[in-house]
Amino acid sequence: MDAVLSHANATPESLASWQAIDLSRSIPPQPSLFTPMLQESLERLACRRDIGLLLRNSTAGGTAGDRSAARLWLRSRLPLDMLDERVLVCNGTQAALLLLFEALVGQGGLLAAEALSYGVLSQLAARAHIRVCGVELDDHGIDPSSFEAVCRRHRPKALYCNPTVHNPTASIMPEDHRQAIVDIARHYGVAIIEDEPLGCLHPEAPAPIAAMAPDITWYVAGVTKGLAHGFRIAYLVGPSEREIQEIASAVGRLSYWFPSALSAAVLRDWIESGSADQIRTAISEEAKIRQKMASDILVGLDLTLREGALHGWLMLPQKLDRRELVQKLAQNNVFIRQSDAFAVEPHRRQVNAVRISLSSPLDRQDVVRGLGAIAKECQASM
Repeated sequence: MDAVLSHANATPESLASWQAIDLSRSIPPQPSLFTPMLQESLERLACRRDIGLLLRNSTAGGTAGDRSAARLWLRSRLPLDMLDERVLVCNGTQAALLLLFEALVGQGGLLAAEALSYGVLSQLAARAHIRVCGVELDDHGIDPSSFEAVCRRHRPKALYCNPTVHNPTASIMPEDHRQAIVDIARHYGVAIIEDEPLGCLHPEAPAPIAAMAPDITWYVAGVTKGLAHGFRIAYLVGPSEREIQEIASAVGRLSYWFPSALSAAVLRDWIESGSADQIRTAISEEAKIRQKMASDILVGLDLTLREGALHGWLMLPQKLDRRELVQKLAQNNVFIRQSDAFAVEPHRRQVNAVRISLSSPLDRQDVVRGLGAIAKECQASM
């Protein structure tokens, strides 16, 4: 680790000579076993006699085999009795969310969401022609008292939340907070949309809200964080078979949300062969190594990390403005995202913080160099 720490004092001149170091996108690292396992999977698929027919069509909600694989993947987070016929396979998380926004909120309706949330949530809401109202956060995620006030004053149709390793703050909502959110949602008749892209990397986290309140919760779990960003596959679990079928039948002739047949076949092969679990474990282990780097290089700073998570949340020194930091780093080919990029209500004053995605660079040394540049700017302002 001494070699790692030595990069913390990198100069702007040396940074400028490097290729871009992207710490802005939350893409999982690619472990060494990834490529051989992908090659093996493609070889198995190539031997199938029906391989040509695989691409003849795409299936709304995935095939029976795709949904069976989904149940295997989700069993580390959800009870098996929730994974019967309530699962749809979608073309990524964004497609799943659009389905839910249109069905649960409806044009002109109001969606409550964390004040800092998924970076493209506002764009998705605009596509669905719905409004978004921010709910204040505390150290554990959604502040229940703020959620109650939003429900009482504005009557949202649904709540979008990311309680497990929240994007961007990395908080994990404790069980009592989750129960409080459930109680408030029940009282005001608010549906819950729980997005858990990192749950597969954190099986030890508190149970999903969907497991606590399956009758009012729609659970979305994409595989882009736990396996590969290019898969564009997400699993959607509804409160009941009837409700999930109503969602699917309403858009049965619109194929934008159908999963890619080839991607779904590769993912199914990975899950059934055990490759997916091995890759997920390797990603988690690599994430732990990179978090140790961040802890060491950004020592003394207000950094929130969760073991095995793909990103960290850095509260900046008072004298260092987040926008100036982002600009200075970008001039030296290091890229991070400021809090404003996650604001669902941009006109409100935002916290002076940045998200650092530790997982995106393929090379650990790029992580070290990028963190060193951030540390240098922060130390200069203290």
